[in-house]
Amino acid sequence: MAIHLPQDIESSIQAAVHSGHFASVDDALAEAWRLFQRHQQSPAPASGQGLIGALRDDADLLDQVVEHAMKVREERPWRLSPDE
Repeated sequence: MAIHLPQDIESSIQAAVHSGHFASVDDALAEAWRLFQRHQQSPAPASGQGLIGALRDDADLLDQVVEHAMKVREERPWRLSPDE
């Protein structure tokens, strides 16, 4: 599948990959799509709550997000500060 993105978005994705936040552009786009799908399936959050506020009524999903973030952090120990 070929995807053509505006230059600013493509640069932002590349920066996230190079910083180690994602292993590849494919991983970044897959995660973006998953977040979009969750957003589409969830009721709209009250104004000013942001993503975490939107998840307050779905504790299991919030736990999954945190678990995923911790797994990614453990897989990339070079991103941890020396005291962690």
